[in-house]
Amino acid sequence: MKVNKLVVVDYRPWKKVIVHEIIQHSIDELVKFQTLGIEPGGVTEPLYWCDGILFSKTELPETAEVIKEKLGNVVHWSSVVWAPMPKFQEVIIEKETNIRIPIFNVTTHPIYKAVAEWIKEHSKEN
Repeated sequence: MKVNKLVVVDYRPWKKVIVHEIIQHSIDELVKFQTLGIEPGGVTEPLYWCDGILFSKTELPETAEVIKEKLGNVVHWSSVVWAPMPKFQEVIIEKETNIRIPIFNVTTHPIYKAVAEWIKEHSKEN
């Protein structure tokens, strides 16, 4: 814990990520899913890329129970939608509508790295 005269910063990363649903798609299907409802030429919410896995996540709504879990360092993702994507690229552009999907490279983030590893293991089981 780092202390200065004005503020204390205490880092408490998630100890557990609970994924309630996982859906694998092809890149084309994931792009189609991500661009639904976006105006032509627009920009979507970003996707995450880590070690060959491209994904989006949806968290559970902030109910009293979910907040209590979060305070205990447990986060619940209602779903993870993903596709294999071997090489990182900063943006995907949907050709027909010119919609841009920003891609965040989260390879160095320990939580997303753990989730990507879990996805790879999970995909081998199916």
